[in-house]
Amino acid sequence: MTPELPFGPGIYALLAAIVTAGYFIFAITGFGAALITVPVMSHLLPLPFVLPVAVLLDVGASLVVGTKFHRDADWKELRWMVPLSVAGAVVGVTLLVNLPREAGIAGLGVLLIAYGVYSLRQGGAFRRLHGAWAPVSGFGGGLMGTLFGIGAPPYAVYLTRRIEDKSAMRATLSTMVLFSTGIRLTVFAFAGLVLADRLFAFALLFPFVLGGLWIGNRVHLALSRERVLAAIALLLVATGGSLLIRALV
Repeated sequence: MTPELPFGPGIYALLAAIVTAGYFIFAITGFGAALITVPVMSHLLPLPFVLPVAVLLDVGASLVVGTKFHRDADWKELRWMVPLSVAGAVVGVTLLVNLPREAGIAGLGVLLIAYGVYSLRQGGAFRRLHGAWAPVSGFGGGLMGTLFGIGAPPYAVYLTRRIEDKSAMRATLSTMVLFSTGIRLTVFAFAGLVLADRLFAFALLFPFVLGGLWIGNRVHLALSRERVLAAIALLLVATGGSLLIRALV
C-alpha cells in the first residue's frame, strides 16, 4: 500500500524544482542545499514532514558525492574534525535548554555575514590556516548543528582556508556534511519522525537531487577556485541573513 502524501502533483512539481536548485548549489560548494530546500518547502508542507525529508536528501546527496569523489577528500583533516563535532553536538544538546535562543541565532548570523563579506573582499588569496583549527571547526559545526540545525558553515570556513584544491575541499566538506546529517537522521529516527510517507517523498524527490548534482558538478568543473570560494562566501552571507531573519521574526 502506497503511503499517503501531504501534497499533490502541483506541489510535487514545485518541490522538484526546489530540490534541483538546492543540490545544484550543493554540487558546487559541498554544502548549503538545506538553506534553500528547508525554508521554501516549509511554506508548502508541515515542518515535521519537511525536516526528515531534507535530512534524508542531504544524506543521499553526500553519499553520492562521497562515493564518486572520496579519493579527493582529505582524511587527515577529517580525523580531527569528526570526533570534535560529536563533542560539540553533545554540548549543544546541553545548551539547547539554557541558551537565549534568539540572541544566539542573531549573534551567529552577524558573525557569518561578517566572515562572508571578509572572504569576498579577500578574493582568491589563499592563506593556509594552522591545523590546530580543525578541532575548533569540528566542535563549532557540531554545536551549531544541534542548536540551530545548520552545522556546515564552521566546516566551510576552516576547509576553504586549509585545502587549496577546490575539488578536494568540496569532497572533504561534503563528507563532513554526511557525518553531521547522519547523526541528525539517527536522532529523527529515534524520535519516530522518519515515517513511511517521508521515505516515500524522499524516493520521489531523490532523482531531482541527482539532476541537481549532475548539473552543479559540470558547473563546478568549469569554475575557477576563486569563483567557488566566492560562491561559498555568498552562501555564508545568505546563511547569516537567514539566521538574522529567524531571530527577528
